[in-house]
Amino acid sequence: MTLTDHLFALLRNALWGEDLPQETVTTPPFQALMQVAEAQTVSGLVCGALIRNNVQLSMSDAITTFSYVKRIELSNLRLQAQLSALLDLFAEYRLPLIVFKGQTLATLYPNAAERVPGDIDFYCDEKHFTQAVTALQETWNLKLNTGESLQHIDFEYNGVLFELHFNMINFNCTAIQRTWDWLLAEDPGTVVAVGKLSVPTLSPTLNIIYTFLHLYHHLVELGVGLRQFCDMACLIHHYHAVVDRAVLGRQLDALGFTRAFSAVGWVLVHRLGLPIDEFPLLITAEDKKYERIILNIVFTGGNFGKYGRKTVVRSGLGYYIETLHLKLVHYRLFWRLSPREIRATLLHEIPKKILMAFKQKR
Repeated sequence: MTLTDHLFALLRNALWGEDLPQETVTTPPFQALMQVAEAQTVSGLVCGALIRNNVQLSMSDAITTFSYVKRIELSNLRLQAQLSALLDLFAEYRLPLIVFKGQTLATLYPNAAERVPGDIDFYCDEKHFTQAVTALQETWNLKLNTGESLQHIDFEYNGVLFELHFNMINFNCTAIQRTWDWLLAEDPGTVVAVGKLSVPTLSPTLNIIYTFLHLYHHLVELGVGLRQFCDMACLIHHYHAVVDRAVLGRQLDALGFTRAFSAVGWVLVHRLGLPIDEFPLLITAEDKKYERIILNIVFTGGNFGKYGRKTVVRSGLGYYIETLHLKLVHYRLFWRLSPREIRATLLHEIPKKILMAFKQKR
């Protein structure tokens, strides 16, 4: 069994309870396994599977495994406490918000505490955005980082990173952006339970579409880790019986990402073990052609592609040249899956990146 096969076996066990093929893991393969699990941001799932299945480890490796689980559990509790504070603040000021990704997806996992947490992402519409910023600054005494993001401003509070979105996702194709903005504006939303909290989030159908778009955007740009694929699998599994597949298909068609959705679906079904009857669109042998391409990007770059880069600092001429080359390679590989957005990116976004690279050189 290869390292990759072993990782997928542990993830399928963590997500669906599939039997594990090994009862003992010695130190060298354990260390290799944990290294790749960390790069893919799935170390909590892997360690949880090892513990629940009583896989035999050395004393040192067993201590490491339990330490991972405890640390991730505490991180999730810390985020949940700050999410509670955020909800209280917005309720006090009577401001609407949509919380997405992160804890709202973790709650759909068989063991929510095993999902490695990141930051807290939330969206506030244009009508209430300025009020939300003022409320956060005055109540929490914050310094907000506006930066150059086309999607959000960020800040840190009690050791947790927050991203306040004015744009949930940015497209270079104007028509696609208009379609997304309309879908978001018309979305009725729903509420999910995160621990004892009632958290407003996207409706099941739009949540599946957004979570996929976020995954696919990072996959095509610089790379993405397996955590995002696990998020997709758990989300689809949880809502497969209530999602209107026809509506989902029409919305993906309108956005221009139907083929990309099915290609990602192949990986969810055939590598992560999502039951094929739960995936909302048809998957064919044509989608299988992208499995190797997708997994090569995933395992080369890891979470958001940061493990595959030669330039450590995300600035300077070297970084711009390296990332520009990588993006162009990815655009060629995924052209048939999302031609409208890639064409718009080549016409509008790439020239901006080239100009920025020249400015860095000067």
